[in-house]
Amino acid sequence: MKGPPHDEHDAPMFRRAAAVAGHAIVVTGPEIERPGPVIRFVNAAMCALTGYAEHELLGATPRIVQGPETDRAVLAALKDALRAGRGYAGETINYRKDGAPYVVDWTIDPIRDPAGAIEGWIGVLRDVTVERHRDAQRAASDARLRAIFSVASVGLSEVDQGGRFLRVNQELCRLLGRDEAELLRLGVADVTDPAYLAASYAAVGEALASGRTAALDKCYHRADGSVVWANSSITPLGDAGEAPRSLLVVTIDLTARKRAEAALRQSEARFRQFGAASTDALWVRDARELRVEYASPAFERLYGLPLAEIGSRDDLRRVARLILPTDRAGALDALRRVRAGDTVTAEFRVRRAADGAVRWVRDTAFPIRDADGRVHRIGGISEDATAAKASSDRLEVLVAELQHRTRNLLGVVRGLSNQLIASSTSLDDFAGRFDDRLSALARVNGLLARLSEGDRVTFDELAMSELESLGGTDWLASGRVTMRGPRGVRLRSTTVQTFALALHELATNALKYGALSPRGGRLALDWRVAEHGGVPMLHVTWHESGVARDTGVDAPAPGGGYGRELIEHALPYQLGARTRFELRDDGVRCEIALPASRGSEKARTALEPGADPGGAGHDIGED
Repeated sequence: MKGPPHDEHDAPMFRRAAAVAGHAIVVTGPEIERPGPVIRFVNAAMCALTGYAEHELLGATPRIVQGPETDRAVLAALKDALRAGRGYAGETINYRKDGAPYVVDWTIDPIRDPAGAIEGWIGVLRDVTVERHRDAQRAASDARLRAIFSVASVGLSEVDQGGRFLRVNQELCRLLGRDEAELLRLGVADVTDPAYLAASYAAVGEALASGRTAALDKCYHRADGSVVWANSSITPLGDAGEAPRSLLVVTIDLTARKRAEAALRQSEARFRQFGAASTDALWVRDARELRVEYASPAFERLYGLPLAEIGSRDDLRRVARLILPTDRAGALDALRRVRAGDTVTAEFRVRRAADGAVRWVRDTAFPIRDADGRVHRIGGISEDATAAKASSDRLEVLVAELQHRTRNLLGVVRGLSNQLIASSTSLDDFAGRFDDRLSALARVNGLLARLSEGDRVTFDELAMSELESLGGTDWLASGRVTMRGPRGVRLRSTTVQTFALALHELATNALKYGALSPRGGRLALDWRVAEHGGVPMLHVTWHESGVARDTGVDAPAPGGGYGRELIEHALPYQLGARTRFELRDDGVRCEIALPASRGSEKARTALEPGADPGGAGHDIGED
């Protein structure tokens, strides 16, 4: 006779195996909708991953590890799959018991009884935080390299070992007088003056043999027949331990330097006129003692050292002391490389001697050789790059802010559409209600778009925007609507869109049924800022009174619709707000307290009732 089925005997062994498995394992009951699913089993790895003890997880739901950045779209897709009886694999952000976020990759599969009915769900989870952080760093690094390649102020190209161009930037196209498509059909030999071909091949061979950068000065011929002098630095590209697949060529235009050298030989006066007119600092040092032989007036403006004091044997030490300590070694190393015959561009910061201001310097230094080819002088062009650096930093901040605001807006629209789809009776009903709320979002997005860098939308302008869209100027002027509270209460950008929808719901309901409707009544909108637990909180009270109720016509449903659900559920969940909503006999009273932006504390003192700061019949407190 056959013995009992293996699964009956093996079940304890499988449970012990799951308990000691390296990946986190969680088993829940079959329920999908709230209050389920209920966790029935977790292993030690699950406890270690989440920071919760086994007894804290058992009987809870997986929502215990979810938080503000948990991807709601992923959760929605998961729920759809489970409803269909399918397994699901996904990735999102969860939170440990101590609040620390982590990125989790998981699979969830149904557990079926012999009849095929789902009797539970098993999930296998893996912490991939380090991997995703590494991926993000690699992507950011690749993006920076692509950006640097694209906008670099020197010519950059990648060539194969045969010298054919694989990739070129715009500066090289400008330098060689050819467009990108033309260069990609050519090779280095096609644009190099024949007299320098042998030296070019020798430099490539040296770079490939040594694995290090090789450099040479050479002459290129342009498409129009003119020539351009350049310094080319050739560096092998390839993974460690592997033969290089291609070469990176950095091409620096030396035409200006050659012309400057000729001008120096022909006329010292002409060179000094050129230096005096240049906005960049020009300088020449003796290669032996590194004493300054010439410095243009821009040198004094950039470094704050009087030209009359430059030229002594210790002037290099004086300049080096102005370079910030973290940048000093690199700047001095660049100078040593130039003395050895390289052309080097270095960036560093200096604290200007005259006023202590910190300036970014982009310094291109090059050797000046005598008739025998020895470096006997060092020349340089120093550019004040402070403004360019600041512009780049501002651009990064603006791009990050745009991405952040776009993500917030998409999340709000997604949540709004889901809510309205669930509560709409028809497509026309959905379209009208959706369009109305999109208009509210458009208004608040217009406020966000007008902000300067680092600025915030304030509560009073948000409230005024919503009331004015409904004709609120007349109500304010007549005294039917009063507004009292401090001006300039800055709202966190992440809260503005959802909070604006809540104000819109209150205002439109008041227009249909309440204090702003033909039934009469008054609306008092009051707000203040108070700190709770070290967090500044904005307290808003929306109080309608004196409304003549008509319970038989167009009365809002008891228990509320979308607006009430938004206020009582979405605001606490999404914004960490505290809310209270009451539908009284003579109107609505709603109280909302939510975190305000840092810096709102200064906008606390409201005007006494009856004071008018210059508004149209309404009281708004000044900062």
